[in-house]
Amino acid sequence: MAKKIKLTKTQQKKLLRSWLGIIVILAVIGYNFYQQNKSIPTGERFEVTLDRCVDGDTAWFNVDGESTKVRFLYIDTPESTSDYTKTQLTNAAKIELELNVDGDSKDKYGRLLAWVFVDGELLQEQIAREGLVEKFYDYGYDYTYKNEIIEAANSAKSMRKGIYSEN
Repeated sequence: MAKKIKLTKTQQKKLLRSWLGIIVILAVIGYNFYQQNKSIPTGERFEVTLDRCVDGDTAWFNVDGESTKVRFLYIDTPESTSDYTKTQLTNAAKIELELNVDGDSKDKYGRLLAWVFVDGELLQEQIAREGLVEKFYDYGYDYTYKNEIIEAANSAKSMRKGIYSEN
């Protein structure tokens, strides 16, 4: 027959506190594990909020409660483009990101690579249409929206818009 163990009130409180401590520690570990291993869906749009605009092709967005630096896929813009991009992003009713499915999800600097949608329209295409794309970053992938962006840039060139107005 098992012997019954009697605990004093002080011993019971200490035991209770140690169990609560263990539970809190496990909760913290579990939360940190979740934060490190949560996945952002590739190929699906998800809504974000703007933290700040860096330049014409980079911005910080609130992604799943965390400020994340995002590099806009496929385009490279001159610094003068940042005002246009900032205006589009700050005036947007809805900003969505779509992660790259055609290649890497992050660049060599650890920035998230994404297509950016402002009120349902592809921001990279809008920037190209305004003649504000200096060059394209094509690493041999068949990027999802590549053709639309090239067409928009060609239209801007033929209309001598933006950076093409001086050529």
